Amino acid sequence: MIRLEIVRDAFLDCIRNGRLLLLHIFANPVLFGLFALWLLIPVASGFHLLLNFIVAVGLLGVVITLHAGTLNYYSDCQFGGTPYFSPFRRALRHLLPVAVCLAVFCVLWLSVEKLESFQITFPAYLRSTFPVSLRRHVTQSSLESMFTAAIFFLRWILVPAFVLPLTFQAADRGFRGFGKDGLSAWSKTVFNLSFWIVLFVGALIGVLGSGKIMALTPDFKTSTLHGELASLTVRLPIAYLLGLFPWLLACSMVGRCGLTADRGSDVPGNAGA
Repeated sequence: MIRLEIVRDAFLDCIRNGRLLLLHIFANPVLFGLFALWLLIPVASGFHLLLNFIVAVGLLGVVITLHAGTLNYYSDCQFGGTPYFSPFRRALRHLLPVAVCLAVFCVLWLSVEKLESFQITFPAYLRSTFPVSLRRHVTQSSLESMFTAAIFFLRWILVPAFVLPLTFQAADRGFRGFGKDGLSAWSKTVFNLSFWIVLFVGALIGVLGSGKIMALTPDFKTSTLHGELASLTVRLPIAYLLGLFPWLLACSMVGRCGLTADRGSDVPGNAGA
């Protein structure tokens, strides 16, 4: 059943929590910059290989703590009185189970990516199986567009929809999130139509919307270097915010949908616990 009040409350959570929004606005570019610096570390010796490994693990731990802590934060907000750093400390304690969910996500993501190699061949084969009367009305380009849309759905909606709720349970409860209570909360989220609507709209805005903004480049025949820099300066922050806010909205939605009956007793600062 669609419950638009859940979507509304999740949206308001993203607006009310200005500190968390600012944290993501500034922390993600910093982490991306550190990742770019990590790529510059040479691999010429055993020491450099060890340094590469240590820095990579450290960066991955910080990224997981930031985003898993965000899932915990939005969930804790439902009970009120939660210390600001408590959700991130809990995520830090549960790094390993969250990393397991991340590994599952990467495997599924790479599996979907392999399907892109059939972008031309599969629609052509599928159309060849159609009767002549149907081929007259269905072009190969339309089948290719449908195949592209299916890949988009798998990559940006279906895979996150199945992994993100489980990641929240792992970030909140550790390996207990893979148990009966965690799977029950996972199914509660996955079978919530409002959750799918949020993911669908978020994918359209965060992926397609930000991509369209970044594609609005000036005409190279008439533009100048200063004009292109000014255009990039305007487009980049807008595209970044269009990609960031749907992610926070999805985290807030997962936190609301994935609450369990015993969840309130585990939240620090909950007066009713």
